[in-house]
Amino acid sequence: MVRLQLRPTSLFRYADANPHSMPEFKTTTEANLQILEISGRIEPQSGKLLGEALDALLQPGKPTKVLIDLGGLDYIASAGFREFFLFGKKLGREGGTLAISSLQGEVKRVFELAGFASAYPIFPTREAGIAHFSA
Repeated sequence: MVRLQLRPTSLFRYADANPHSMPEFKTTTEANLQILEISGRIEPQSGKLLGEALDALLQPGKPTKVLIDLGGLDYIASAGFREFFLFGKKLGREGGTLAISSLQGEVKRVFELAGFASAYPIFPTREAGIAHFSA
């Protein structure tokens, strides 16, 4: 019989030690559309950072059409999905519209498995998402 002794690990400590694991956010505005570009990784402990970045898009006077470009996202934990769904609900109550673009690799697969497209439109490229809002 083989016995394994597991040591407790902390993803939070790992993320603190590895700054490359934290997400980066960049917001731009094109016409009447806000674009939030997210790169890096959304780990369980960085869900709050994502929530804060999304909530910043809800400021008075800002466009309520939002495209989230995930082309640079390498990983998303369930905490990230939760923040996207909560933000989509808030935006909808304000009369806004949310869309996602540029999903790649494993992140794309996870979004497909979660059925995210049944709630919000997903576009293959940033340009396709912008065109959707321009129509």
